[in-house]
Amino acid sequence: MNSTNKSISILASFSTLKILSDTKKYKNSYQILSEFICYIISTQKIYTFTASEMKNKLKTVFGFNIPEAVVKTTSKNLPFVTKTQGSFYVNDKNILCDSVFASTKEEAENINSRIIDSLTTYIKEKSPDTAVNEDILTQDLIAFLLDDKQNSTGVYTNWIGEYILKNAYNKEIQNIFRAILEGSIIYIGLNHNINETGSITKKLTLFLGTEVLFSLLGLNGEIHKQLADDFITQVNSANLNGTKIQLRYFAEVKEEIDSFFESARYIVDGNLSTFDTVAMKYIVNNSSSSSDVSIKESDFYYKLRTHYGILLDDNKNYYSPENNAYNLESLEYTEPQEQVGWKFVSHINKLRKGRKFPNNVESEYLLVTNTKATLKASKEQSDKDKIDHSLDLVNDYAVSLSRITNILWYKLGNGFGKKNYPYNVNMVLKARVVLASSISHNVTEVYHSTRDQHLKGLITDDQLAARIITLRNKPLLPEELEGDSIEDIMDFSDEYLSRFEEEVNQNKAALEEKEKEIQNIRNQQDYELSQKDKTIAQKDQELLAQSKQQEALRTELENYKKEEERRNQKKAKRKRIFLFSINVFWKILVVAAIAGIAVFLEKKFDSNIPVYVCAAVDLVALVLGARSIIKKDKEKYLSKK
Repeated sequence: MNSTNKSISILASFSTLKILSDTKKYKNSYQILSEFICYIISTQKIYTFTASEMKNKLKTVFGFNIPEAVVKTTSKNLPFVTKTQGSFYVNDKNILCDSVFASTKEEAENINSRIIDSLTTYIKEKSPDTAVNEDILTQDLIAFLLDDKQNSTGVYTNWIGEYILKNAYNKEIQNIFRAILEGSIIYIGLNHNINETGSITKKLTLFLGTEVLFSLLGLNGEIHKQLADDFITQVNSANLNGTKIQLRYFAEVKEEIDSFFESARYIVDGNLSTFDTVAMKYIVNNSSSSSDVSIKESDFYYKLRTHYGILLDDNKNYYSPENNAYNLESLEYTEPQEQVGWKFVSHINKLRKGRKFPNNVESEYLLVTNTKATLKASKEQSDKDKIDHSLDLVNDYAVSLSRITNILWYKLGNGFGKKNYPYNVNMVLKARVVLASSISHNVTEVYHSTRDQHLKGLITDDQLAARIITLRNKPLLPEELEGDSIEDIMDFSDEYLSRFEEEVNQNKAALEEKEKEIQNIRNQQDYELSQKDKTIAQKDQELLAQSKQQEALRTELENYKKEEERRNQKKAKRKRIFLFSINVFWKILVVAAIAGIAVFLEKKFDSNIPVYVCAAVDLVALVLGARSIIKKDKEKYLSKK
């Protein structure tokens, strides 16, 4: 099998999974998996295998990444397989595979092969100079359909999106793509080892990213709101019999949202001119002053709290010493998005106290975001966990909004015999979302490159204003994209921008808009210069404050050293007094003992005069000796020297 046929076979495996589930012959995805294993055994003439070997074959032949435990359980239930000492032995006389499976798989491969041919023809018609690699095209289509991220960046990603929009009303093509998407959701049960469905049994806290919160409140357009509402529907279903899923957002997300609204206030007050994102347009439109923006900001947080029960995370201990062992952040990451992504992944790991879980539903804490850098960081850490802890399956730290929606949908028992698939299985919708993301990215890139050209004097104020107007007219909402105009929308060439410069100059309304934009550009330049001056002044103040703080610290340190020295001197004096007292005490004891012995001897031998004389002499000698010794000890222990 060549690489292209292999890729087509992998693509077809998901629609095969969907078609088999629609037969109502199987009760769960494990029973369907047994047909895939049976197919491999019969076609490859396998007589013995381990769960690990079969796992690898499922990956190679069908593109299924199935946990070894699932493969083991499924293989054990095959009627023609016997398990002995970790290996499975096949009784080839009793092999009985579903005859429908092979024909279904073959038909799906033929259909998908025709789709690839059709896609190839489309690309060649639109771009005759483009050499199409069908294997890479098929892999890009798989990523487009099944990838966890909205902004896939394959070689042919935009062509695929355009093709789908162009065929939005072609039921045959849309049904093919829908079968693949629905099959991928059925596959979730196998991939995540979800063998019990119907309800969420373990509490789960989901932390939502900024873009998810914006989508939920409608700031990113109607389609993104529908996707977010679909997610909330699954959460509400899980919480019907008690709160199992809580929704939160990190303090860093609130800081990002606050900064966003602050920028909107600057724009409304005429102090800032920036290229508007969809969310920024939503906030700025119909806002005549910064106070209007503040009202929208207040409404935003109010709705999060009261309509959806989404609260600010109250954990303040992410950087406390007890969490150091679970920290995943590193100074190696220099890009801001990369740093933020790893910060969130690290927060989730700290909340879990470093524990690993077999799937996301049971992972206790999980981040929901569509940010590519954060999803990438999550995957890197999960892959590392698998290696470090020898795990076949491990939880993610972050998942996309569509992925968690599909996981919850399956977990809640909607996998078999259900027709109300999640909203995200709509192929045209997915194409619009992916293309809108690509357009937004391209608009931002061209905007910044155009501004750089202006700052270098390569283009005039008029040219910059005209290009900004042109870019601003690009539709950014997924629902605004249609197949008949998608080629022009996706065009960001210099020729395209130059062409619209002329149109702007010939249109009176556009000319007025251009003059306004030129004034905004100048205001922006003045504002940026003033901000730079403020920044420099602020830096000077910070340096002065740091200098004063350092001087205060030095003074405090000197005072501390003097106080420490005084404490040490007092401590040493007390020690000397103690040692002096001990020495005097034991010497007195010695003198008293000698005197006692003399008295005892006197009484014992009844010799009074000699004894008294001797005793007196001895006593004087002892007193004088003791005095001398005490004086030396005093000098030794109590002298300041």
